[in-house]
Amino acid sequence: MIKEVLRAIGIGCLIAGGILYFVQQQTSEGALQKQLADSKEEIAILKKELAISQTLSRREAIRKPESEQETIPAENEADEIVTKSFTVKAGITPAELSRELENEKLIQDAEAFELYIMENEYTRKIKTGTYELRSDMRFPEIARIFLHL
Repeated sequence: MIKEVLRAIGIGCLIAGGILYFVQQQTSEGALQKQLADSKEEIAILKKELAISQTLSRREAIRKPESEQETIPAENEADEIVTKSFTVKAGITPAELSRELENEKLIQDAEAFELYIMENEYTRKIKTGTYELRSDMRFPEIARIFLHL
């Protein structure tokens, strides 16, 4: 009789220990999941703040009056104005567009043009197509052509 009671108590203790173990695992796992979610939110906020900070510092470094924006050709091209057909492809980013324009010698500063596009919120308004551009054009002129204004 005592054997059976002791056996039952032992089995009860084992079951209670197992239940406590699994409950504790669930609780700590839930806490870890919550910490992970909180960390992901903080990272997303920090990424946004970093992007804003970088954009603002680039704007301050490049900020020029519109009349001074890259209209003067480089010294070795002083008399030469380049005229080219330029194709804007679907899905092109402002950075890619600016780099291609600079590679084609149609603008002098890709970063400044990229910032001009972003500051004026032209990013999603640029139309695909082939355009005739000159190297003596200012940023607003190029943007009006890309926007079909």
